[in-house]
Amino acid sequence: MLLASANVTAAAQDAMPGMEMPAKPTPQPLVSEPTPTPPMEPMPGMSAEAQAPAKPMEPMQGDTAAPDARDPEAYAEGYEYTGMPGMERTDRIAFGTLLADELEFLSGNEGEGYAWSLQGNYGDDRNKLWLRSQGLKLPGEIDPTTSAEVLWYRPTAAFWGTQLGLRQDFGAGAHTYLAAGIQGLAPYLFQIEATGYVGDDGRLSARIKLAYDMRLTNRLFMVPSIEANAYSEPENERGLGAGLGNVEGGLRLRYELHRKFAPYVGYVWERSFDGTADRRRAEGGSIDERRFVAGIRMWW
Repeated sequence: MLLASANVTAAAQDAMPGMEMPAKPTPQPLVSEPTPTPPMEPMPGMSAEAQAPAKPMEPMQGDTAAPDARDPEAYAEGYEYTGMPGMERTDRIAFGTLLADELEFLSGNEGEGYAWSLQGNYGDDRNKLWLRSQGLKLPGEIDPTTSAEVLWYRPTAAFWGTQLGLRQDFGAGAHTYLAAGIQGLAPYLFQIEATGYVGDDGRLSARIKLAYDMRLTNRLFMVPSIEANAYSEPENERGLGAGLGNVEGGLRLRYELHRKFAPYVGYVWERSFDGTADRRRAEGGSIDERRFVAGIRMWW
């Protein structure tokens, strides 16, 4: 049948000269060429700059400000800081705090007494008036480390600052000192105070204090602390010898009934060294002191 059909087709072409069979259509691609988008006509009421295509992003600025950068000391189109109440910048607002870190009664091998450690400050983030006082009162005597300080605090970093001012001792043979030191938070939130002193008679001394608030629960804290005092010359009236005077270590368990009010109990151990220890031995006293303490910590 196929052969016959082919013969008929060939015969028909021979019988009708000039007649040709139509060619098969060429297959077209499935994906058509994109149609160009006509340009957007400008919107009425919009400026030519707003309708202009976005420019490529420029590289970000480095440490150097751009030539046309705004003056950091200029505010509100040329109006500068004037100290108007309620309009100060946040780093120039003065505020104050008062912290009674330790207000405690104690009982130990030297009898019963009380002790305190207070701090207060007032000022802005650039300058503060800083007050400090610490002391220990035992039966018949005032501890030679009992003192009060008035300092100027100047921040040097986010959690550190320098202090410069005066210290006044209390008790027999008290001296006035020029004080200079640092105070702040070390990594892992260790609280550090390190201060050197120059007395009105030329003698030198130094004090360093470290403390750490160890959170046990949301309200319960264990607070280990350590303090050391050193002296360049002996002080007969105060019972102090040259060298490392004493080292005191404490461990206090504090419960915060309120963020601003927390009772605590603890144990304090103190030991004398060098010339101070020799003096105590010569007087028949003990170079070790052990105290149980109970007190409150609060701030305003």
